[in-house]
Amino acid sequence: VPYYREVFIDEGDVDMRKVIRILKACGYQGVLIPDHTPHMSCAAPWHAGMAYAMGYMKALLDCTV
Repeated sequence: VPYYREVFIDEGDVDMRKVIRILKACGYQGVLIPDHTPHMSCAAPWHAGMAYAMGYMKALLDCTV
C-alpha cells in the first residue's frame, strides 16, 4: 500500500460483507476485533470510532446468510 489513510470499516480495501460471509460459511466461531478506526469529532473520539466499527460488524453478522 503506497499511501495509507485511516478510514471507517465500510470504506476500506477489505470487503467486510465478503469476509463475514466466508467466516460464516466456514463455521468460524471465534472473535472479531476491529483494528484501527478514525477518530471522530466528539467527546470520546476513539470510543465513537470503535463503536461504529463494532456496530457495523454486528449488523453484518446478524444479516449475512
